[in-house]
Amino acid sequence: MRINKIDWISEEALEAEVIVTDGTFKVICFAQPLTYQEGSELSEPICCFDTTNIVRSDDNKYKVEKLAGYFSYYLTGRLIDRINGIVRVGGLLFELEGKMLPGDIKEGEFISFCCERLDLV
Repeated sequence: MRINKIDWISEEALEAEVIVTDGTFKVICFAQPLTYQEGSELSEPICCFDTTNIVRSDDNKYKVEKLAGYFSYYLTGRLIDRINGIVRVGGLLFELEGKMLPGDIKEGEFISFCCERLDLV
């Protein structure tokens, strides 16, 4: 995961919109405080806020679909860490808010979900 572009909302407050990519998929994230530069590699997952509609996916393909809200996305990926709620979508890692996974979903399965905002930590 790499920061592709930074659009500053307020440089003084270190508040920005950040495009993160794995070379195939890209997402727009909110960041505050942003301490990274363009081209920086990220090691921490992207945080998903206001996550809804978490379901097992019948389509075992990675998917990033932009929704109407500015930072909103519909994502499909593989659950790689159930305890910490980590989902891999291509080369991007996402952490689900509050570990909200339904009890019948297992590690290694593909899941789909909507989230209203993506944040960098």
